Amino acid sequence: MKSMKFLKTGILIIPIFLMGCQDDDISVTTDSNRRIEIAAPAGDITYQVADLIRDIDNEYVFVDEEGLVNVKYTRDVDIDWESLVNLRDFNDTWTYSPGLLFPINSSVNVDYTEKVQLNHRADVRYDSLTMEWGALSAYLMVPYGTEGNITITIPEVLHDGVPLSYSFYASGNQRIFQITEDLSEKKVIPSQAVDSSYISVVTSLDLSNMVAGDVELEFSLVDMQPGMAFGYFGQQESARPDEELTLDVFDELEMDDDNKIELFDFYIDLKVNSEIGVPFDVVAENLRFYDENNALIDVLEVENSNQIHLALEPAVYGNPISASETSFHISKSNPGNIVEIANSYPRRVLFDVTSFSNPDGETQASNFMGPSNVLQGEMDIVAPLWFRTSSDYVRTDTIDFDFNDILGEDSDDAREVESATIWFDFYSKIPVDISAAAWVVDAEGNNIGNLFGDAENGESIHIVKAGVPDSESGRVQNPTHTEFEIEVTQDQINDYLDLNAMNIMLETKFFTDGEEFVKIYDDMSFKADVSFEAAGKMPSF
Repeated sequence: MKSMKFLKTGILIIPIFLMGCQDDDISVTTDSNRRIEIAAPAGDITYQVADLIRDIDNEYVFVDEEGLVNVKYTRDVDIDWESLVNLRDFNDTWTYSPGLLFPINSSVNVDYTEKVQLNHRADVRYDSLTMEWGALSAYLMVPYGTEGNITITIPEVLHDGVPLSYSFYASGNQRIFQITEDLSEKKVIPSQAVDSSYISVVTSLDLSNMVAGDVELEFSLVDMQPGMAFGYFGQQESARPDEELTLDVFDELEMDDDNKIELFDFYIDLKVNSEIGVPFDVVAENLRFYDENNALIDVLEVENSNQIHLALEPAVYGNPISASETSFHISKSNPGNIVEIANSYPRRVLFDVTSFSNPDGETQASNFMGPSNVLQGEMDIVAPLWFRTSSDYVRTDTIDFDFNDILGEDSDDAREVESATIWFDFYSKIPVDISAAAWVVDAEGNNIGNLFGDAENGESIHIVKAGVPDSESGRVQNPTHTEFEIEVTQDQINDYLDLNAMNIMLETKFFTDGEEFVKIYDDMSFKADVSFEAAGKMPSF
Protein backbone atom coordinates (compact mmCIF):
# COMPACT_ATOMS: atom_id res chain seq x y z
CA MET A 1 0.00 0.00 0.00
CA LYS A 2 1.56 3.23 -1.14
CA SER A 3 -0.05 5.30 1.57
CA MET A 4 1.97 3.93 4.46
CA LYS A 5 5.29 2.96 2.86
CA PHE A 6 6.90 5.95 4.54
CA LEU A 7 6.58 4.09 7.82
CA LYS A 8 9.12 1.54 6.73
CA THR A 9 11.13 3.64 4.27
CA GLY A 10 10.70 7.05 5.79
CA ILE A 11 9.64 8.31 9.16
CA LEU A 12 10.52 5.40 11.39
CA ILE A 13 13.91 4.56 9.87
CA ILE A 14 14.71 7.96 8.31
CA PRO A 15 15.78 6.95 4.77
CA ILE A 16 18.83 8.37 3.03
CA PHE A 17 18.52 9.03 -0.66
CA LEU A 18 22.00 9.41 -2.15
CA MET A 19 22.17 10.96 -5.58
CA GLY A 20 25.52 10.83 -7.40
CA CYS A 21 26.72 14.04 -8.96
CA GLN A 22 30.38 13.22 -9.61
CA ASP A 23 30.58 15.02 -12.96
CA ASP A 24 29.25 18.33 -11.68
CA ASP A 25 31.10 21.16 -9.98
CA ILE A 26 34.57 19.56 -10.30
CA SER A 27 37.34 22.05 -9.58
CA VAL A 28 40.80 21.23 -10.99
CA THR A 29 43.88 23.34 -10.09
CA THR A 30 47.35 22.73 -11.57
CA ASP A 31 50.77 24.35 -11.13
CA SER A 32 53.89 24.52 -13.31
CA ASN A 33 55.08 21.14 -12.00
CA ARG A 34 51.90 19.51 -13.32
CA ARG A 35 50.63 18.98 -9.82
CA ILE A 36 46.87 18.74 -9.67
CA GLU A 37 44.30 19.35 -6.97
CA ILE A 38 40.72 18.15 -7.51
CA ALA A 39 37.62 19.03 -5.51
CA ALA A 40 34.25 17.51 -6.39
CA PRO A 41 30.92 16.88 -4.71
CA ALA A 42 30.29 13.15 -4.49
CA GLY A 43 26.68 13.12 -3.37
CA ASP A 44 24.14 14.69 -1.09
CA ILE A 45 21.26 13.58 1.09
CA THR A 46 18.21 15.63 1.92
CA TYR A 47 15.11 14.29 3.59
CA GLN A 48 12.17 15.85 5.41
CA VAL A 49 9.12 14.07 6.73
CA ALA A 50 6.76 16.81 5.59
CA ASP A 51 7.99 16.52 1.99
CA LEU A 52 7.22 12.83 1.93
CA ILE A 53 3.75 13.34 3.40
CA ARG A 54 2.97 15.88 0.69
CA ASP A 55 4.29 13.61 -2.04
CA ILE A 56 2.28 10.53 -1.25
CA ASP A 57 -1.43 9.92 -1.73
CA ASN A 58 -2.18 9.00 1.84
CA GLU A 59 -5.61 8.99 3.40
CA TYR A 60 -4.38 7.75 6.76
CA VAL A 61 -1.62 10.23 7.70
CA PHE A 62 -2.28 13.52 9.40
CA VAL A 63 -0.25 16.06 11.33
CA ASP A 64 -1.86 17.32 14.51
CA GLU A 65 -1.75 20.82 15.93
CA GLU A 66 1.47 19.98 17.74
CA GLY A 67 3.14 18.93 14.49
CA LEU A 68 3.21 15.29 15.54
CA VAL A 69 2.74 12.78 12.72
CA ASN A 70 -0.15 10.35 13.27
CA VAL A 71 -1.78 7.46 11.49
CA LYS A 72 -5.58 7.39 11.68
CA TYR A 73 -8.17 4.82 10.63
CA THR A 74 -11.90 5.54 10.74
CA ARG A 75 -14.87 3.20 10.63
CA ASP A 76 -18.39 4.62 10.34
CA VAL A 77 -21.11 2.56 11.97
CA ASP A 78 -24.69 3.72 11.36
CA ILE A 79 -27.09 2.10 13.82
CA ASP A 80 -30.45 1.77 12.10
CA TRP A 81 -33.49 2.68 14.19
CA GLU A 82 -36.25 2.17 11.61
CA SER A 83 -37.99 -0.02 14.17
CA LEU A 84 -38.18 2.78 16.72
CA VAL A 85 -41.28 4.26 15.07
CA ASN A 86 -42.97 1.45 13.21
CA LEU A 87 -46.46 1.86 11.77
CA ARG A 88 -47.54 -1.52 10.55
CA ASP A 89 -49.51 -2.21 7.41
CA PHE A 90 -53.09 -3.06 8.21
CA ASN A 91 -55.83 -4.86 6.33
CA ASP A 92 -59.12 -6.21 7.66
CA THR A 93 -62.74 -6.71 6.66
CA TRP A 94 -65.58 -5.89 9.05
CA THR A 95 -69.10 -7.21 8.63
CA TYR A 96 -72.17 -5.46 10.12
CA SER A 97 -75.71 -6.85 10.32
CA PRO A 98 -78.15 -3.99 10.89
CA GLY A 99 -81.03 -6.44 10.33
CA LEU A 100 -80.36 -7.89 13.75
CA LEU A 101 -81.26 -4.53 15.30
CA PHE A 102 -83.83 -3.16 12.93
CA PRO A 103 -86.75 -4.76 11.03
CA ILE A 104 -86.26 -5.37 7.32
CA ASN A 105 -87.56 -2.56 5.03
CA SER A 106 -87.43 -0.09 7.90
CA SER A 107 -85.31 3.03 8.46
CA VAL A 108 -81.89 2.57 10.10
CA ASN A 109 -79.68 5.02 12.01
CA VAL A 110 -76.64 3.36 13.56
CA ASP A 111 -72.85 3.85 13.93
CA TYR A 112 -70.21 1.13 13.90
CA THR A 113 -66.74 1.93 15.25
CA GLU A 114 -63.52 -0.06 14.68
CA LYS A 115 -60.08 0.58 16.18
CA VAL A 116 -56.88 0.26 14.15
CA GLN A 117 -53.82 -0.04 16.40
CA LEU A 118 -50.77 1.87 15.17
CA ASN A 119 -48.12 0.96 17.73
CA HIS A 120 -46.22 -2.29 17.17
CA ARG A 121 -45.24 -2.69 20.83
CA ALA A 122 -47.19 -2.33 24.03
CA ASP A 123 -44.63 0.08 25.52
CA VAL A 124 -44.74 2.44 22.52
CA ARG A 125 -47.14 5.37 22.43
CA TYR A 126 -47.71 7.79 19.56
CA ASP A 127 -49.04 11.22 20.53
CA SER A 128 -48.90 12.80 17.09
CA LEU A 129 -47.65 11.88 13.63
CA THR A 130 -47.08 13.96 10.53
CA MET A 131 -47.12 11.53 7.66
CA GLU A 132 -44.46 11.49 4.96
CA TRP A 133 -45.92 8.48 3.14
CA GLY A 134 -48.95 6.30 3.47
CA ALA A 135 -52.08 5.21 1.66
CA LEU A 136 -55.57 4.59 3.06
CA SER A 137 -58.12 2.59 1.14
CA ALA A 138 -61.61 1.27 1.87
CA TYR A 139 -64.14 -0.83 -0.01
CA LEU A 140 -67.76 -0.67 1.18
CA MET A 141 -70.59 -2.92 -0.02
CA VAL A 142 -74.24 -2.81 1.15
CA PRO A 143 -77.06 -5.26 0.26
CA TYR A 144 -78.80 -4.81 -3.10
CA GLY A 145 -81.78 -2.47 -2.78
CA THR A 146 -80.51 -0.66 0.32
CA GLU A 147 -81.29 3.03 0.23
CA GLY A 148 -79.91 5.92 2.27
CA ASN A 149 -76.83 7.87 3.38
CA ILE A 150 -73.57 6.24 4.43
CA THR A 151 -70.64 8.14 5.99
CA ILE A 152 -67.16 6.83 6.85
CA THR A 153 -65.13 9.04 9.21
CA ILE A 154 -61.56 8.70 10.60
CA PRO A 155 -61.56 11.33 13.36
CA GLU A 156 -57.86 10.94 14.30
CA VAL A 157 -56.57 11.64 10.77
CA LEU A 158 -56.70 15.32 9.88
CA HIS A 159 -56.34 17.25 6.64
CA ASP A 160 -55.83 20.97 7.33
CA GLY A 161 -57.18 20.33 10.82
CA VAL A 162 -60.39 18.64 9.63
CA PRO A 163 -60.97 14.88 10.17
CA LEU A 164 -61.17 12.73 7.06
CA SER A 165 -64.78 11.94 6.19
CA TYR A 166 -66.42 10.33 3.12
CA SER A 167 -70.18 10.30 2.31
CA PHE A 168 -72.11 8.11 -0.12
CA TYR A 169 -75.73 7.60 -1.14
CA ALA A 170 -76.97 4.06 -1.71
CA SER A 171 -79.89 3.53 -4.05
CA GLY A 172 -80.92 0.52 -6.14
CA ASN A 173 -77.89 -0.78 -8.01
CA GLN A 174 -75.59 1.87 -6.48
CA ARG A 175 -74.39 -0.26 -3.57
CA ILE A 176 -70.55 -0.48 -3.86
CA PHE A 177 -68.28 2.42 -2.85
CA GLN A 178 -64.48 2.82 -2.77
CA ILE A 179 -62.10 5.22 -0.97
CA THR A 180 -58.45 5.92 -1.88
CA GLU A 181 -56.53 8.52 0.15
CA ASP A 182 -52.90 9.64 -0.01
CA LEU A 183 -51.87 10.29 3.59
CA SER A 184 -48.75 12.34 2.76
CA GLU A 185 -48.61 15.47 4.96
CA LYS A 186 -51.74 14.40 6.84
CA LYS A 187 -51.69 14.86 10.62
CA VAL A 188 -52.53 11.87 12.82
CA ILE A 189 -53.41 12.39 16.48
CA PRO A 190 -54.06 8.87 17.78
CA SER A 191 -56.52 8.04 20.52
CA GLN A 192 -55.09 6.14 23.48
CA ALA A 193 -56.10 3.02 25.30
CA VAL A 194 -54.22 0.56 27.49
CA ASP A 195 -51.15 -0.51 25.45
CA SER A 196 -52.63 0.99 22.29
CA SER A 197 -52.38 4.13 20.16
CA TYR A 198 -55.09 3.83 17.55
CA ILE A 199 -57.23 5.51 14.94
CA SER A 200 -60.98 4.95 14.66
CA VAL A 201 -62.96 4.00 11.59
CA VAL A 202 -66.59 5.08 12.13
CA THR A 203 -69.21 3.82 9.68
CA SER A 204 -72.51 5.72 10.01
CA LEU A 205 -75.64 4.28 8.37
CA ASP A 206 -78.62 6.63 7.94
CA LEU A 207 -80.88 4.46 5.77
CA SER A 208 -84.44 5.02 4.69
CA ASN A 209 -84.79 1.39 3.65
CA MET A 210 -82.85 -1.53 5.05
CA VAL A 211 -82.99 -4.79 3.11
CA ALA A 212 -81.84 -8.23 4.15
CA GLY A 213 -78.06 -8.87 4.15
CA ASP A 214 -74.81 -7.63 5.67
CA VAL A 215 -72.81 -4.44 5.23
CA GLU A 216 -69.11 -5.20 4.54
CA LEU A 217 -66.20 -2.78 4.92
CA GLU A 218 -62.68 -3.72 3.86
CA PHE A 219 -60.13 -1.25 5.25
CA SER A 220 -56.33 -1.05 4.73
CA LEU A 221 -53.30 1.12 5.53
CA VAL A 222 -50.04 0.57 3.60
CA ASP A 223 -46.59 2.18 3.39
CA MET A 224 -47.12 4.10 6.61
CA GLN A 225 -44.07 6.28 7.18
CA PRO A 226 -44.22 9.38 9.38
CA GLY A 227 -41.99 12.34 8.65
CA MET A 228 -42.22 13.44 12.29
CA ALA A 229 -43.45 11.47 15.26
CA PHE A 230 -43.94 12.42 18.91
CA GLY A 231 -44.73 10.21 21.88
CA TYR A 232 -42.89 7.59 23.86
CA PHE A 233 -41.02 4.96 21.85
CA GLY A 234 -40.34 2.40 24.53
CA GLN A 235 -37.21 0.52 25.57
CA GLN A 236 -36.06 -1.07 22.35
CA GLU A 237 -32.76 -2.53 21.17
CA SER A 238 -30.81 -2.30 17.90
CA ALA A 239 -27.64 -4.36 17.35
CA ARG A 240 -24.81 -4.34 14.81
CA PRO A 241 -22.61 -7.40 15.47
CA ASP A 242 -19.21 -8.10 13.94
CA GLU A 243 -18.38 -4.68 12.54
CA GLU A 244 -14.88 -4.84 11.03
CA LEU A 245 -11.97 -2.43 10.60
CA THR A 246 -8.79 -3.37 8.72
CA LEU A 247 -5.49 -1.90 9.96
CA ASP A 248 -3.32 -1.83 6.83
CA VAL A 249 -0.59 0.20 8.48
CA PHE A 250 0.81 -2.83 10.28
CA ASP A 251 0.94 -4.81 7.04
CA GLU A 252 3.17 -2.12 5.59
CA LEU A 253 5.64 -2.08 8.47
CA GLU A 254 6.90 -5.58 7.61
CA MET A 255 8.97 -5.78 10.77
CA ASP A 256 10.11 -9.02 12.34
CA ASP A 257 10.48 -9.74 16.05
CA ASP A 258 14.13 -8.62 16.03
CA ASN A 259 13.49 -5.32 14.29
CA LYS A 260 10.36 -4.03 15.92
CA ILE A 261 8.83 -0.67 16.70
CA GLU A 262 7.26 -0.24 20.10
CA LEU A 263 4.47 2.34 20.12
CA PHE A 264 4.14 4.64 23.09
CA ASP A 265 0.37 5.04 22.83
CA PHE A 266 -2.60 3.94 20.77
CA TYR A 267 -5.94 5.75 20.79
CA ILE A 268 -9.46 4.58 20.08
CA ASP A 269 -12.10 7.31 19.95
CA LEU A 270 -15.74 6.23 19.89
CA LYS A 271 -18.24 8.90 18.81
CA VAL A 272 -22.00 8.82 18.38
CA ASN A 273 -24.35 11.61 17.32
CA SER A 274 -28.09 11.61 16.88
CA GLU A 275 -30.94 13.73 15.53
CA ILE A 276 -33.47 11.49 17.27
CA GLY A 277 -35.21 12.95 20.31
CA VAL A 278 -34.63 9.84 22.39
CA PRO A 279 -31.96 9.09 25.00
CA PHE A 280 -29.82 6.07 24.17
CA ASP A 281 -27.32 3.85 25.90
CA VAL A 282 -24.76 2.75 23.28
CA VAL A 283 -22.53 -0.21 24.08
CA ALA A 284 -19.42 -1.15 22.10
CA GLU A 285 -18.12 -4.50 23.23
CA ASN A 286 -15.93 -7.45 22.36
CA LEU A 287 -13.33 -5.44 20.43
CA ARG A 288 -11.36 -8.41 19.12
CA PHE A 289 -7.95 -7.76 17.55
CA TYR A 290 -6.40 -10.25 15.11
CA ASP A 291 -2.87 -10.66 13.76
CA GLU A 292 -1.70 -11.24 10.18
CA ASN A 293 -2.56 -14.95 10.47
CA ASN A 294 -6.10 -14.13 11.61
CA ALA A 295 -5.29 -15.41 15.09
CA LEU A 296 -6.88 -13.60 18.03
CA ILE A 297 -4.41 -11.32 19.81
CA ASP A 298 -6.69 -10.22 22.63
CA VAL A 299 -10.02 -8.65 23.49
CA LEU A 300 -9.73 -4.98 24.47
CA GLU A 301 -10.31 -4.31 28.15
CA VAL A 302 -10.93 -0.89 29.62
CA GLU A 303 -11.06 -0.72 33.40
CA ASN A 304 -11.49 -4.51 33.68
CA SER A 305 -14.41 -4.65 31.25
CA ASN A 306 -14.83 -5.58 27.59
CA GLN A 307 -17.77 -3.19 27.34
CA ILE A 308 -17.68 0.55 26.69
CA HIS A 309 -20.84 2.50 27.51
CA LEU A 310 -21.74 5.81 25.92
CA ALA A 311 -24.74 7.74 27.26
CA LEU A 312 -26.38 9.75 24.47
CA GLU A 313 -28.81 12.51 25.40
CA PRO A 314 -31.86 13.12 23.19
CA ALA A 315 -31.63 15.62 20.36
CA VAL A 316 -33.39 18.93 20.95
CA TYR A 317 -36.45 19.69 18.84
CA GLY A 318 -36.37 22.87 16.77
CA ASN A 319 -35.91 24.17 13.28
CA PRO A 320 -33.36 22.85 12.70
CA ILE A 321 -33.11 19.95 15.14
CA SER A 322 -30.09 20.24 17.41
CA ALA A 323 -28.20 16.94 17.32
CA SER A 324 -26.79 15.36 20.47
CA GLU A 325 -23.27 13.95 20.65
CA THR A 326 -21.24 11.74 22.93
CA SER A 327 -17.76 10.23 22.80
CA PHE A 328 -15.36 7.97 24.68
CA HIS A 329 -11.56 8.16 24.48
CA ILE A 330 -9.43 5.07 25.08
CA SER A 331 -5.67 5.32 25.47
CA LYS A 332 -2.92 4.21 27.83
CA SER A 333 -4.43 6.59 30.40
CA ASN A 334 -7.38 4.18 30.74
CA PRO A 335 -6.41 1.08 32.72
CA GLY A 336 -6.41 -1.70 30.16
CA ASN A 337 -4.43 -3.52 27.48
CA ILE A 338 -4.66 -1.20 24.48
CA VAL A 339 -0.91 -0.50 24.18
CA GLU A 340 -0.03 -4.19 24.51
CA ILE A 341 -2.48 -4.95 21.70
CA ALA A 342 -1.03 -2.20 19.50
CA ASN A 343 2.49 -3.51 19.95
CA SER A 344 1.35 -6.93 18.74
CA TYR A 345 0.71 -5.33 15.32
CA PRO A 346 -3.00 -6.09 14.82
CA ARG A 347 -4.24 -6.34 11.25
CA ARG A 348 -7.99 -6.09 11.87
CA VAL A 349 -10.53 -5.58 14.63
CA LEU A 350 -14.07 -6.92 15.01
CA PHE A 351 -16.53 -5.34 17.41
CA ASP A 352 -20.21 -5.38 18.34
CA VAL A 353 -22.34 -2.27 18.77
CA THR A 354 -25.73 -2.31 20.50
CA SER A 355 -27.93 0.64 21.40
CA PHE A 356 -30.87 0.81 23.80
CA SER A 357 -33.59 3.45 23.64
CA ASN A 358 -34.93 5.17 26.76
CA PRO A 359 -32.62 3.29 29.16
CA ASP A 360 -34.26 5.00 32.18
CA GLY A 361 -37.82 4.58 30.95
CA GLU A 362 -40.27 7.38 30.18
CA THR A 363 -39.51 10.89 31.34
CA GLN A 364 -41.47 14.13 31.15
CA ALA A 365 -39.84 15.08 27.86
CA SER A 366 -41.59 13.61 24.85
CA ASN A 367 -39.67 11.39 22.44
CA PHE A 368 -39.56 12.48 18.82
CA MET A 369 -38.12 11.24 15.56
CA GLY A 370 -37.91 13.13 12.28
CA PRO A 371 -36.38 12.24 8.90
CA SER A 372 -33.22 10.80 10.49
CA ASN A 373 -33.71 7.33 11.91
CA VAL A 374 -30.08 6.33 12.50
CA LEU A 375 -27.48 6.88 15.17
CA GLN A 376 -24.32 7.93 13.40
CA GLY A 377 -21.40 6.16 15.03
CA GLU A 378 -17.69 6.47 14.32
CA MET A 379 -14.64 4.59 15.54
CA ASP A 380 -11.29 6.33 15.10
CA ILE A 381 -8.08 4.38 15.71
CA VAL A 382 -5.06 6.65 15.98
CA ALA A 383 -1.39 5.67 16.30
CA PRO A 384 0.80 8.68 17.14
CA LEU A 385 4.29 8.12 15.75
CA TRP A 386 5.91 8.37 19.12
CA PHE A 387 7.96 5.23 19.49
CA ARG A 388 11.01 3.39 20.64
CA THR A 389 12.79 0.39 19.17
CA SER A 390 13.96 -2.84 20.70
CA SER A 391 16.81 -3.06 18.17
CA ASP A 392 18.59 -0.99 15.54
CA TYR A 393 17.13 -0.17 12.15
CA VAL A 394 19.54 -0.59 9.28
CA ARG A 395 19.50 1.03 5.87
CA THR A 396 22.08 1.03 3.09
CA ASP A 397 22.39 3.49 0.22
CA THR A 398 24.95 3.86 -2.53
CA ILE A 399 26.91 6.66 -4.10
CA ASP A 400 29.14 6.55 -7.19
CA PHE A 401 32.85 6.27 -6.35
CA ASP A 402 34.67 5.71 -9.67
CA PHE A 403 38.09 7.46 -9.78
CA ASN A 404 38.28 6.95 -13.54
CA ASP A 405 34.99 8.73 -14.01
CA ILE A 406 36.00 11.58 -11.73
CA LEU A 407 39.29 12.11 -13.59
CA GLY A 408 37.94 11.78 -17.08
CA GLU A 409 38.02 7.99 -17.45
CA ASP A 410 41.83 7.83 -17.74
CA SER A 411 43.18 5.14 -15.42
CA ASP A 412 46.79 6.27 -15.96
CA ASP A 413 45.94 9.73 -14.66
CA ALA A 414 43.90 8.26 -11.80
CA ARG A 415 46.87 6.22 -10.58
CA GLU A 416 48.90 9.42 -10.23
CA VAL A 417 46.61 10.64 -7.46
CA GLU A 418 48.76 10.59 -4.33
CA SER A 419 46.03 11.05 -1.72
CA ALA A 420 42.33 11.69 -1.43
CA THR A 421 40.02 12.93 1.27
CA ILE A 422 36.33 12.08 1.50
CA TRP A 423 34.26 14.41 3.64
CA PHE A 424 30.99 13.37 5.25
CA ASP A 425 28.95 16.27 6.67
CA PHE A 426 25.72 15.25 8.43
CA TYR A 427 23.01 17.65 9.62
CA SER A 428 20.37 15.93 11.74
CA LYS A 429 17.10 17.15 13.24
CA ILE A 430 16.33 13.60 14.30
CA PRO A 431 16.50 13.23 18.09
CA VAL A 432 18.21 9.81 17.99
CA ASP A 433 21.81 8.82 17.44
CA ILE A 434 22.62 7.44 14.01
CA SER A 435 25.56 5.14 13.42
CA ALA A 436 27.14 5.15 9.98
CA ALA A 437 29.50 2.76 8.22
CA ALA A 438 30.94 3.22 4.72
CA TRP A 439 31.98 0.31 2.49
CA VAL A 440 33.57 0.46 -0.93
CA VAL A 441 31.96 -1.99 -3.37
CA ASP A 442 32.47 -3.00 -6.98
CA ALA A 443 29.90 -2.91 -9.76
CA GLU A 444 28.46 -6.24 -8.59
CA GLY A 445 28.02 -5.00 -5.02
CA ASN A 446 30.93 -6.96 -3.51
CA ASN A 447 32.68 -5.34 -0.53
CA ILE A 448 36.30 -4.48 -1.35
CA GLY A 449 37.17 -2.01 1.39
CA ASN A 450 36.04 -0.19 4.51
CA LEU A 451 36.44 3.59 4.56
CA PHE A 452 35.74 3.90 8.28
CA GLY A 453 38.54 1.70 9.51
CA ASP A 454 39.07 -1.83 10.71
CA ALA A 455 35.77 -3.62 11.30
CA GLU A 456 37.47 -6.34 13.35
CA ASN A 457 38.77 -3.73 15.78
CA GLY A 458 35.39 -2.02 16.16
CA GLU A 459 36.38 1.00 14.09
CA SER A 460 33.91 0.45 11.23
CA ILE A 461 31.25 2.92 12.37
CA HIS A 462 31.00 6.60 13.15
CA ILE A 463 28.22 8.17 15.21
CA VAL A 464 26.08 10.93 13.77
CA LYS A 465 25.00 13.01 16.73
CA ALA A 466 21.30 13.22 17.55
CA GLY A 467 19.37 16.43 17.14
CA VAL A 468 18.74 18.14 20.47
CA PRO A 469 15.05 18.72 21.30
CA ASP A 470 13.96 22.03 22.73
CA SER A 471 13.19 21.70 26.45
CA GLU A 472 9.79 23.38 26.10
CA SER A 473 8.41 22.19 22.75
CA GLY A 474 10.22 18.86 22.53
CA ARG A 475 11.10 19.59 18.90
CA VAL A 476 14.54 19.89 17.34
CA GLN A 477 14.80 23.49 16.21
CA ASN A 478 18.37 23.50 14.82
CA PRO A 479 20.15 20.55 13.18
CA THR A 480 23.18 19.01 14.83
CA HIS A 481 26.27 18.96 12.60
CA THR A 482 28.61 15.95 12.58
CA GLU A 483 31.68 15.88 10.32
CA PHE A 484 33.80 12.90 9.27
CA GLU A 485 37.11 13.18 7.35
CA ILE A 486 38.34 9.99 5.66
CA GLU A 487 41.87 9.83 4.20
CA VAL A 488 42.49 7.48 1.27
CA THR A 489 46.12 6.64 0.36
CA GLN A 490 47.56 6.14 -3.13
CA ASP A 491 47.91 2.40 -2.46
CA GLN A 492 44.24 2.20 -1.51
CA ILE A 493 43.27 4.14 -4.65
CA ASN A 494 45.28 1.74 -6.83
CA ASP A 495 43.63 -1.20 -5.06
CA TYR A 496 40.20 0.31 -5.71
CA LEU A 497 41.09 0.81 -9.38
CA ASP A 498 42.33 -2.77 -9.68
CA LEU A 499 39.14 -4.07 -8.09
CA ASN A 500 36.88 -1.80 -10.20
CA ALA A 501 35.53 0.19 -7.25
CA MET A 502 32.28 1.80 -8.33
CA ASN A 503 30.29 2.77 -5.24
CA ILE A 504 30.37 3.70 -1.61
CA MET A 505 27.78 1.74 0.32
CA LEU A 506 26.66 3.88 3.24
CA GLU A 507 25.09 1.84 6.02
CA THR A 508 23.07 3.72 8.66
CA LYS A 509 21.46 2.48 11.86
CA PHE A 510 18.83 4.34 13.85
CA PHE A 511 17.94 3.44 17.38
CA THR A 512 16.33 4.78 20.53
CA ASP A 513 17.96 4.53 23.88
CA GLY A 514 16.54 2.43 26.72
CA GLU A 515 13.18 3.61 27.99
CA GLU A 516 13.08 6.78 25.92
CA PHE A 517 10.29 7.28 23.40
CA VAL A 518 10.80 9.58 20.45
CA LYS A 519 8.14 11.77 18.87
CA ILE A 520 8.16 12.03 15.09
CA TYR A 521 7.36 15.58 13.94
CA ASP A 522 6.62 16.66 10.40
CA ASP A 523 9.61 19.04 10.26
CA MET A 524 12.21 16.45 11.22
CA SER A 525 14.94 16.39 8.60
CA PHE A 526 18.21 14.67 7.80
CA LYS A 527 20.87 15.99 5.44
CA ALA A 528 24.34 14.88 4.46
CA ASP A 529 26.91 16.27 2.05
CA VAL A 530 29.59 13.93 0.73
CA SER A 531 32.54 15.60 -1.03
CA PHE A 532 35.86 14.51 -2.49
CA GLU A 533 39.31 16.10 -2.64
CA ALA A 534 42.37 14.63 -4.33
CA ALA A 535 45.93 15.77 -5.11
CA GLY A 536 48.78 14.33 -7.14
CA LYS A 537 51.42 14.84 -9.84
CA MET A 538 50.13 14.41 -13.36
CA PRO A 539 52.43 13.33 -16.24
CA SER A 540 53.64 16.03 -18.67
CA PHE A 541 52.49 16.02 -22.29
